[in-house]
Amino acid sequence: MSNPPSAKPNASPWRNRWLALAAALLAALALKGLAPGLFEGIDERSGEWAWRLAAGAAGGEERRVVIVDIDEGSLARVGAWPWSRQRMAELLDKLSAAGAGPVAFDVVFPDARPGDAALAASLKRHPAVLAQIFSLDNVTPAAGQLQGAMAGVGCVPPVPEAAGFIGNTPALQAAAGHITPRIAPDGAVRKIPALVCRDGQAYPALGLATLMQATGARDGFGLFPGAGLLEPAWRLSHPVLPGAGIPLDRGGDIRLSYRLPRQAFISIPAADVLEGRAPVHLLRGAWVLVGATAFGLGDVVPTPHGGAVGGVEVHAQFISALLDDRLPYSPNGAGAIGLGLALLGGALCLLVAAGARRMPAPESGRRHPVQLPVWALPLAATLFTLLLLAVHVGLLLGRNLWLGWSWPAGFVLFAGMLLAAVEHARTRFERERLYGNLSAYLPAPVAREIAFNEVTGAIEAERREISVLFVDIRNFSAYCEGRPPDETAALLQAFFTTASRVIKAHGGVIEEYVGDAVMAIWNAPTPCPDHAVRAFAAGNALIEACGRLFPEIPPPGLEPLAVGVGLETGEALVGSFGPADRRTHAALGETVTVAARLTAMTGELAHPLLVGEKAAERLAAHAASPDLPHLVSLGSFLLEGLRRPRQIFGIGVDDARQAEPATVVPLMARRG
Repeated sequence: MSNPPSAKPNASPWRNRWLALAAALLAALALKGLAPGLFEGIDERSGEWAWRLAAGAAGGEERRVVIVDIDEGSLARVGAWPWSRQRMAELLDKLSAAGAGPVAFDVVFPDARPGDAALAASLKRHPAVLAQIFSLDNVTPAAGQLQGAMAGVGCVPPVPEAAGFIGNTPALQAAAGHITPRIAPDGAVRKIPALVCRDGQAYPALGLATLMQATGARDGFGLFPGAGLLEPAWRLSHPVLPGAGIPLDRGGDIRLSYRLPRQAFISIPAADVLEGRAPVHLLRGAWVLVGATAFGLGDVVPTPHGGAVGGVEVHAQFISALLDDRLPYSPNGAGAIGLGLALLGGALCLLVAAGARRMPAPESGRRHPVQLPVWALPLAATLFTLLLLAVHVGLLLGRNLWLGWSWPAGFVLFAGMLLAAVEHARTRFERERLYGNLSAYLPAPVAREIAFNEVTGAIEAERREISVLFVDIRNFSAYCEGRPPDETAALLQAFFTTASRVIKAHGGVIEEYVGDAVMAIWNAPTPCPDHAVRAFAAGNALIEACGRLFPEIPPPGLEPLAVGVGLETGEALVGSFGPADRRTHAALGETVTVAARLTAMTGELAHPLLVGEKAAERLAAHAASPDLPHLVSLGSFLLEGLRRPRQIFGIGVDDARQAEPATVVPLMARRG
């Protein structure tokens, strides 16, 4: 485990969180600037999914709008396209005889042909709406004659200016509406201009012209900017228009509604009408759109309902939505609402990052803060993104509002991921710091367990053979009594530092500091095969190191300071004990008790290092090693608190004198 980093990411968690939000905002803005069509494309795809969802749930038929289809079957029965003008006049007469309402042709007649007089006469008897096409790009074709200009609406913003047009032959005088679509980058038709300007006059779309034909409205139209946040950018108003008028976007376009499925529209083959076999009850009073869907005629476009949909269906969807006042639009405040939703999502992510939830502690009844897991941040961001999608779909289907949701969702997703990274780094830092602090009080493996695992109130311990070493300072109590506290504290600090360095150098783990004593163990929790040898070597090194640490000449009236080391090997229970709110780590068993008692006897037996009988057995296998001093038995002793006498071993006479030429004190322990 690495040491805690010098940087302090937790010093100001809120600063880091705000920086993460700022980075998420910059990332979302950069993505929007570098790929402007990305978020718009996501909005369009989700809108198409909403249309399909609504279309699947819709039932019944749209009987107000009927399509008379020049399909493959009609071409096979009537003849190849284009049909003669007499045939088109006959079709219009048949529709009028069946009692059809306003008739609109999704067909342009740009050039003069034989039979124009017959069609013109039919148009006089049964007024209908013809189609015309505008070019909104740099292409400037001009064919036929434009008709059907709206009175009262001129070429003012946001009406687009046409670069060219294809009108109808002057011989055919009738109302007209344009069938010019707005082609999206992916080729789909989602919008149409409500009006197109040419030579100072505005010309309506086919569906709008059909409405004018049905109501007899020719003037009185007005184009007004929207004022409220939920208002469209522009509205085309007139008393005959349903609701508050037709909503337009900033470019003067109408967003088409594809809420009805394709099968909702009644489609009658044009051949059936010409042959008198069309169901008259379906045509009577209906708005009729005459268009071609036959393969090869080129009047198919991609829409949310399919990749090859007849253009006449687009106008049918427009008229149906116009009659129901359900044309969708983006409100003026869409940007502000999106920003507000983004900020709301950012606030939610901050709330989750702060772990604001609080839970009661069962032991005390008090409430303590609980840090939510890091994965809660991307989960919250994802759930909020789904909520934004649901809001977008709900407003579109319920209020005809095209709000847009992908940009706020992108920001929230970025925020969730970046905040998760910040919180993960903060959590890692806190755990590293906790581990660093705990390892100063507990063995490093134990500190790691505490820092990176959940707290439990169960016993977490295991039985294993260990070597236990106790080392304490002899005569330290008298020294403390005769010297200032600062001096004794400095001496104890030096002793603990030296003991820690020596024990760790020999592979031991300091279990605890008790007064002026140090307890160390080997083979727990980290395995150490030659633990008895390492512990014995550490004991000898401690005697040598502390001999240089203590004053050679003690203060007047005080005994010289020295260390006593007790060592024993055997089975013990090593682990964590206690309730969840106050745990301790310890090694328990007879082996620990024997080592502690041997340390206390070092002064009485005038030996700086005493070894228990089991540790001596382990060391016997290494007796030939030149690094190990010779052990001799000092006899059998009944140690305090134990019932069975133990053999005690010390360093041989020559080795003992070399280690500590101390004065022999009277033996206080009882021999067995």
